[in-house]
Amino acid sequence: MTSSAFPSTPARVLAAVAAVLVVLTAVAFAQTVDENVPTPELVDRILVIVDEEAILQSDVQREVALYFLEARNAGQEIDMTEAEVRAEVLDRLVESKLIIAAARQEEIEVSDDAIAREVQGNIDQLVRYYGSEASLERALSDEGMSLGDYRRRARGQLRDQHYMRAVIHRFIRPKVEVREEEVDAWYHEHSDEIPATPDSLTLSDILVPVEPDEEVQREVQRKLGAVLQGLGDGAAFADVAREYSEGPAAAKGGRIGRVSRGDLFSQVLEDAVFTLGVGETSPPIVTERGIHVVRVDEADGEGRVVSQIFFPLQLGEADVERARTAAEAVYARLVAGEPFDKVAMEVSADPTSAPQGGRLGTFAMTDLSAAIQEQLADVAAGGMTRPFLTPAGLYIFLVRDRVEGHRFTLDEVRDRVRQAVESEKMEGELTRYVDGLRKRFVVDVKE
Repeated sequence: MTSSAFPSTPARVLAAVAAVLVVLTAVAFAQTVDENVPTPELVDRILVIVDEEAILQSDVQREVALYFLEARNAGQEIDMTEAEVRAEVLDRLVESKLIIAAARQEEIEVSDDAIAREVQGNIDQLVRYYGSEASLERALSDEGMSLGDYRRRARGQLRDQHYMRAVIHRFIRPKVEVREEEVDAWYHEHSDEIPATPDSLTLSDILVPVEPDEEVQREVQRKLGAVLQGLGDGAAFADVAREYSEGPAAAKGGRIGRVSRGDLFSQVLEDAVFTLGVGETSPPIVTERGIHVVRVDEADGEGRVVSQIFFPLQLGEADVERARTAAEAVYARLVAGEPFDKVAMEVSADPTSAPQGGRLGTFAMTDLSAAIQEQLADVAAGGMTRPFLTPAGLYIFLVRDRVEGHRFTLDEVRDRVRQAVESEKMEGELTRYVDGLRKRFVVDVKE
């Protein structure tokens, strides 16, 4: 279990205060909605009236689309159907409106000036992130919004958040008290779930790539030659991309959009992007996914707007088996006693570690991919994995050193356990409070 075992607020509070009323972040704007998630056609049919506040079909559809967008951007697996997500979103919107109705009945006031300042602060931050207001407007346009749309939506969401925080602060939190014996009991009941510090491993690697056969390589070289010829003759990058690129952005002239460090799947590709100046085009870059020719269209201190021409490398089972045979031959050399450093320098295709004899450095186990963690789970210091297949090719890892992690004591995590207990108790109080609101206010369901 991760550190999410210690929420600072209960799940229902998070749902009421943040999850439903999402203020779009720069990260969300920088991504493109997955093609498999249909963009809703917004209409203004009323679904529910809570007190005097209406919930529109467009409200629900927008929040459902944002749920899928943000989950996919975060790499989270979605275990609910769209209908189930829609029902949960609608229920949480009803809860939010009930809490707002209670706030108004209690004459809780929210400062319009303070909200306006927050909205402008959010916009100013986004402008800094994108480098200019024009770049921000283009990013919003990609999500089907204008700057005015964002300002109106953010203003409404922040207003609702202020109301809900005030109600929770006045009516929920004062009822919650956490005793030390409850903290002790929670720790002992959940000790197996409390995260431990991960193992630390010092690693070396050898990478044997999976490469296409010679005929495929010749065809890719022919296509790449046509691209380089067109660019060399002065053709616009976007025109060449539309004609030759086989990437998903080809129809848009290869334009991918804005990327920051850490967004790209390949360190080689990222290094190339952040080395280029505005208007410059890279030489061909080979990654495990294919061949990229990248152009930087715009730049600011933290990001780049890029376009690319891309050719995927079509690999078959015969290519994998050929690489597997080569990797097993490398493994046999290591088992026979040849120094790992020497073999890595001779055969490894990892551009980062090969010149250092395969030495990668020291990593927390949790910083490694799930596939690599699985292979290294039971390898002691001095041990070595057999060749295993990844998207980059076949890897062999040597564990040069391994430091075991440890489980936290109660004294080390007492404050976080107290927050977890408080969170659970607040969620119970909030559930009871909202159930009471459903009896005090009219919830008129129209569908």
